[in-house]
Amino acid sequence: MTILKTKQYFGVTGHNKKVVTDVYNSLADKLSLKTIPSLEHIKKFNGSLGAIAYVMDCQSEVHRYNLESIHHHFAKTPLYILSACISIPMLHHALKLGVKDVLRLPIDNKALANLLVELNETTSIDCFEQESIHDNFIPATEELITHPLEDLFELIEHHFCDAPSLKQAAKSIYLSPSRTSHMFKDLCGIGFCQYILCRRLEESEFLLRQANASVTNASFAVGFSNPSHFCRNFKEHIGLTPTAYIKNEQGIELSCLYQRYQKLRMELLPITKMKQAKFRRSIGLD
Repeated sequence: MTILKTKQYFGVTGHNKKVVTDVYNSLADKLSLKTIPSLEHIKKFNGSLGAIAYVMDCQSEVHRYNLESIHHHFAKTPLYILSACISIPMLHHALKLGVKDVLRLPIDNKALANLLVELNETTSIDCFEQESIHDNFIPATEELITHPLEDLFELIEHHFCDAPSLKQAAKSIYLSPSRTSHMFKDLCGIGFCQYILCRRLEESEFLLRQANASVTNASFAVGFSNPSHFCRNFKEHIGLTPTAYIKNEQGIELSCLYQRYQKLRMELLPITKMKQAKFRRSIGLD
């Protein structure tokens, strides 16, 4: 007897109905879709959702609650975030929830092609357009794990506030400063010093989200010797002043450099998670 499989759809939902509709219309001719009016309706699809896309127009506690609710009720269903505004804290939260991927709106052709290929390979969702692409800018996770600069990323992660010089960093991995600089730029798409600057700004985002956050304390904590210098860099790359960021004001507009850095960190964060898990297993904590 032939058993018919339930047709699967890419479920699209979110708090802002207009943005959800816009995303639905942009993807309608690419794959099998279903609009989910609300989280209450999501349970009525009876396993027909091969994956879920949560659409965000901004960052707020409403989205955080909705994402956690979807993860709780559909832990085994691949979850994607489609957002007009992406931040490192959001990426950390997405990683914690096991989100499959975070895509920036509007979705560019390369990101869309990758999404379609992934859905076709991992779900039963009908994808009408697929295109194999090779993004020369962002390195694959496997390449980062095995690359000679792997130890350098670990060094930076532990000492980015101290801003190790290129000479010091190169010495730690037994390469010349010139060779290290070229390898870093070729692998990451941004320079060594640019990466450290962005890593500091990422950490400052986290600190400024804490209760009773202080711009001065945050600037010194991440290694800036002058709060004014910190504020200029934060405004240049985040699009808001640190004070406005603390107040959760709208208007975040990331620089091209910081957007590139975020994409790179999306590759590095899972590696950090894997290493932490491996370490915990090695000492018997898991």
